[in-house]
Amino acid sequence: MCQRNCAPTSSKKKSKAKAVRKAAKVEPARQAEEAETTNIQAPPRSPLTADDVLRGIGARRPCSHGFRHDLLPYMRVCGPFIHVFTETYRKCMSIDTEGNLINALNAAQHATQAPIFVPVWKDLSKLEWMTSFFVTEGTKQLLQGNETMARHSAVMANHFEQSMAIANGDQLEILSTKMVELLNGDVKTLVKYYRQRIPCGCLDEKHEEVKSITRLGFCCNAACPIPGRVVERKKMLYCTQCCVANYCSRECQVAHWPKHKDGCLNYTKQKAKLSSRKKTWPGTAAA
Repeated sequence: MCQRNCAPTSSKKKSKAKAVRKAAKVEPARQAEEAETTNIQAPPRSPLTADDVLRGIGARRPCSHGFRHDLLPYMRVCGPFIHVFTETYRKCMSIDTEGNLINALNAAQHATQAPIFVPVWKDLSKLEWMTSFFVTEGTKQLLQGNETMARHSAVMANHFEQSMAIANGDQLEILSTKMVELLNGDVKTLVKYYRQRIPCGCLDEKHEEVKSITRLGFCCNAACPIPGRVVERKKMLYCTQCCVANYCSRECQVAHWPKHKDGCLNYTKQKAKLSSRKKTWPGTAAA
């Protein structure tokens, strides 16, 4: 009886041990197969490229609207510069008029002539950083519905754009015409200005909203009889000498000529000299 009872028990133990050994052999293969399947179903995410970061694609922070992060080391000197420039500008801009705008920008530029800030005006990379900063800030303000601040940011961005053009020898002086339009003109002009300067599509929807708005311009004649001197852009005339001054009519152009004449002729003369010098610069192909 003892032998009969013990035999089945020994056989069960052997079968159980055999199953354990078989499972031990199969388990590593099963785990490897599961790991391979997991890798196929969920491949590792590729690292973000520089363009992804600049455009805000997949990045945790909001879109930077093309802000030059590679120029961030300039923040040490450009940060205080921006503070002084913008604060001086804002204190002077109590009235949104052309004359006051020019005075405010001149005052802001004068306030940033301290020795610590002089290198900014002479360094194209720093001027580019300033332009990028104001374009980014203005785009954010426009998207947030703060149109007034977006207009002032556009004015300052354009001011630094023109400063770069002067430093490059492509422009003679700061021209107020475009800045006056950005400050007091139609919102379509403002949106277009920013949209042309950012690499992202953040203003595409805003552009669709305003694209049917009539574009407006400002007559340069201070005695213009039209309220606000505002006129539809496509109906305006411009001075054929300097190509800078705009007018609502032939009458305003003639009336403004005595005041415009000296500045116009001097600007045209200097522009011709600049063009002549550029033709003789080293590396310029002969005509």
